[in-house]
Parts: sequence; C-alpha cells; structure tokens
Amino acid sequence: MRIAGTVLVLLIVACMVCGCLGTAAPPPTGGGITPIDLPEPPEAYTLAEASAELDLLEAEGGLNLTGTAVHQVLGSGADLDGRAASWILGLQDGEGSRWLAFDAMGWKEISFPAPLPEAEVDIAAVLPPDDLLRSQEGVLSPAMARLGADTVDIVLAEGVYSITVHSDAGMETFAFRADSGEVIV
Repeated sequence: MRIAGTVLVLLIVACMVCGCLGTAAPPPTGGGITPIDLPEPPEAYTLAEASAELDLLEAEGGLNLTGTAVHQVLGSGADLDGRAASWILGLQDGEGSRWLAFDAMGWKEISFPAPLPEAEVDIAAVLPPDDLLRSQEGVLSPAMARLGADTVDIVLAEGVYSITVHSDAGMETFAFRADSGEVIV
C-alpha cells in the first residue's frame, strides 16, 4: 500500500511541476473585461430636468400622480443658473398632501411634516426658477458675495418666489412675483 501512495504523490507532484514550468501564456487577444467610461450624472438639476425625470418615472408606472396638484416647490442649493442639489414638490390630491423629493438618486416620496399652502401653483404660468435666477443675478450676486454664499434656496408658493441667500455670516431673503420676476418690496 505504501508503494501505491508514493506513486500517487509522485504523479501529483509531476503534474504540478509540468504545469508550472511551461512557457508563459500569451496575453489574451480581444474579449475580456473592457472598462466603460460612463458620464457622471450631474450633481444639480434645473426644475425642468427634474420634472422630465418625474414624467418618465410616472410613464413607467413608478409613481401615480393622477389628480395631484402642485402647491409648493422647494429648491435647495441652487446656483444662479437654476441648478439645485435637490427639489421638493408639495402635492395635494384627494387623499391629502404628499411630498416628492428629487436629488441625484432620483425621485422618492418623503415624509415632510409641513402644511401646504392653499393656492395651487400653475407651473406653466410662472417663470421657471432658472430664468428667474438668471434675470435677478444683479440683485442676488451682491448678497451672495457679501455673505460668502455660492448657492441659494428657492421657495415657490402662492404666486411668489422667495429666494434665500444664507451662510454662517448671515441670511437675506428676496421676494419676486412668480409670473413676472418683478421684485416685491
């Protein structure tokens, strides 16, 4: 029995040595893993871009927005081109209020314990936030420079845009008519 075990061990060692002493395998040609460079998603979106994503999500059956009306729009971390890090829509439907939030991860329904304004926001009848911010750059830029802020927060409700510039140095809020962009004093 001892001879059979020795022969078996020698056979295994011979197989391993023969496999390891051969020439190196040629590098593979074609195939294999190929890196794919995908574009990075933007870190901020205009309300129109976020709304397009919401329309797509609704068309795919991800959200049912039938019978809902927008009562408030919130934008956080917006630059003067109107691109915000996040958007929140306050919606009213037959069952009550709902809040939808959009960021780089997409749209999701959130719990937000805040009352909605009574008046509906007709998105088609108001200036888009990006147009308003670009048109009011002369008003907002000095406040942003004074406070050392790069972005603003946006609230659209009851026909008024409230734009807040804030930093550790302080805070200033400006009000504009949502339909014309006119400064409200």
